Amino acid sequence: MLHALYLLGIAAFAAGLAVVTVIGARAAIDAQVTPVAVLILAVLTGVTGEVVRDVLCGEFPPLLLREEVYATAALAGAAAYLGLHRAGAPDTVAIAVSAALPFALRMAAIFRDLHLPRLRRPSG
Repeated sequence: MLHALYLLGIAAFAAGLAVVTVIGARAAIDAQVTPVAVLILAVLTGVTGEVVRDVLCGEFPPLLLREEVYATAALAGAAAYLGLHRAGAPDTVAIAVSAALPFALRMAAIFRDLHLPRLRRPSG
C-alpha cells in the first residue's frame, strides 16, 4: 500500500509539473511576450511548485538545483506548446502533447534513474 501511495505521489508531482508548465506557456503567449520569455515564464511557473515542496519538506538545496530532470522537462513541454501553437495546431492537441512530454520525461527520469550531468569544479 505504501508503495502505491509513493507512486501516486510521484505521478501527481509529475502531472502538476506538466499542467502548470503548459498553463504558464499559454498565459505568456496570451500576454504577447517574446518566444524566449514564453519559455522562461513557463519553466519558472512549472518548477515553482517543486521548489515550494522542497522548502516545506526541509530539502536543501532543492532537487531543482541538483541533477534532477525537472526544469529540463518543463522546458521541453514549454517549447512543444510554443512550437505547436505557432504551427497552428488545435489548442487541445497542443495542450495534450505539451503536457504529456514533461510528464513522460519526468517519469522516465525517476524510473530509469536518469540525471543531468553534474558540473565538476576543476581541481587545483
